[in-house]
Amino acid sequence: MDKKSLVAMLLIAVILMLLPSYQEYVLGVKPDKVEPVTHEPIKKDIVEKASVNKVVTNEKVSEISSDNTDKTLIGIPDSLEKSITIETDDYIVELSNKGGGSLKSYVLKKYTKYDSSLVNMISKELENNITLSFQEAGGSYVDTKNFIYNVSSDISQKYLNNENSFSLIYTLNYNDTEIRKEFTFYKDAYHIDLKVSFSNMTSLLNNQYQINWINGLPSTESYIEDDSQYSMAYAYMADDLENFEVDEPGQTPLSALSGKADWLAIRTKYFVATISAIDVDVSNGIYFQGRGIEQPDYLQKLFNYGFFARYNPNKGSDIYRIYIGPLDNNELEKYDNNLDELIMNNGAYERTFRPVTKYVVLPLLEFLHSFIPNWGIVIIIFSILIKVALWPLTKKSYQSTKKMQTLTPKMNAIKEKYKNDQQRLNKEMMALYKTEGSPLSGCLPMLLQMPLLLALYIVFRSTIQLRGAVFIPGWIDDLSRADTLFTLPFSLPMYGDHFNVLPILMAVTMFFQSKMTMQDPKQKAMVYIMPIFMLAIFNRFPSGLNLYYTLFNLLTIIQQKFIKEKDDDKKGKPVERKQIKRKNK
Repeated sequence: MDKKSLVAMLLIAVILMLLPSYQEYVLGVKPDKVEPVTHEPIKKDIVEKASVNKVVTNEKVSEISSDNTDKTLIGIPDSLEKSITIETDDYIVELSNKGGGSLKSYVLKKYTKYDSSLVNMISKELENNITLSFQEAGGSYVDTKNFIYNVSSDISQKYLNNENSFSLIYTLNYNDTEIRKEFTFYKDAYHIDLKVSFSNMTSLLNNQYQINWINGLPSTESYIEDDSQYSMAYAYMADDLENFEVDEPGQTPLSALSGKADWLAIRTKYFVATISAIDVDVSNGIYFQGRGIEQPDYLQKLFNYGFFARYNPNKGSDIYRIYIGPLDNNELEKYDNNLDELIMNNGAYERTFRPVTKYVVLPLLEFLHSFIPNWGIVIIIFSILIKVALWPLTKKSYQSTKKMQTLTPKMNAIKEKYKNDQQRLNKEMMALYKTEGSPLSGCLPMLLQMPLLLALYIVFRSTIQLRGAVFIPGWIDDLSRADTLFTLPFSLPMYGDHFNVLPILMAVTMFFQSKMTMQDPKQKAMVYIMPIFMLAIFNRFPSGLNLYYTLFNLLTIIQQKFIKEKDDDKKGKPVERKQIKRKNK
């Protein structure tokens, strides 16, 4: 690389280091507080803000006069709130009769956080939950999240041990309309079925209502910036996946789509909450609304989503399926409704390489893990298998590089000789390529490897199978997180304050690999710059990813030495035969 390119790279590095300070100077001090999204009524023809206050009891609704111009709906005292805990082999969920089965907690028993506590998919700070709302015939918008429902059971907790399923029924009498929500929990599944029904539809305008999920999901990872990058909302409609993103601070415009949707989803890096319309008679569409909150070093992303539905009085109930759990291909494929489209599908980059990641790399890793319990050893064996599979391409690339050593001086001589005659220069170059071979032939083997290498980058960085997987106790305790030995008392630009071993080993092996393959003296500086640059980028990446690339570099070094020694032997053998022949004569 020439001097201009090196100067350009240094300038880019300086800009990246100074960019946070510049943003803070322009935008002001960044807030530390995490703020929830206020669930505003969705501005659609069927929905408006409430114009009267109402106090809701278990039996009836009575109107209260008020002089306030901005009047809202209020519920009865929280002293009547009652919680019920349901436990299965997979989760522990706490439901409240306030809101008719609103989730106060949803703990995944098989997944822990970085502080060893169990993952909780419901955050009190965000108040994320499932709500039912509608516009009544009089024009007022009604959200029942603060209303106290009657519950069918007097129990306080239930463990599904011998039973395959268990149901809870919540009912609310709103004026002359009874709202009924029936939740069914299953022993061996992450999903909950929700049946919604109404009797006497006089309170609902046009028999229409909404099922909403509010404020997205809380972060579950120690590296919140990375977790936030994967935060996104989705809808699956007409056999196509629609995605909704928040990419800047502030409230995003409401996105409303008409037509029937199979399911809606909000994900983080490793977990997802989905609502599927299993048996809904009439769907008027869906909506999404998001909000970005600027936090130190990252953008917090929160989402609201929901279904617009019209209830058919002649039908028993509308059925929804709520899945709250791991973003695991093996779990999502069970539902046979394309929920597995969420796997390796976050953004255009992942979608491009999805056929390789989902159908080649991930199944092979899971196959190896089926008889090798340690995921670290799986990565080691997988690295060896990949190098063996890529051996012909690696050999071809190395041979082309060696050939360039003899071709480069001839190319430079032609350029110097015909520098003032472009037409003759091109003619002589083509003649040289015809006899010696094109220098681009050495690039082809590397290009053929790139889809696989990039797919491996995606898998090792985001697959939940590596989350919490221990390789070497006391050092690499979680292959989905960096192998931090200790935290520095200061933070270095681009590098951070975490001292991780594997990124350093990756950079060292990359240095020796580059040194072995570097042929052009003008590129000598890159042998030192690129490992440092990659160290800064990979320092916070998962240890599983760094382990793979370290092994990949190390195996590449061994391959190059083997190929070089083999080529040297072939060159030496004719000389030895000639010397022996002369000696015999």
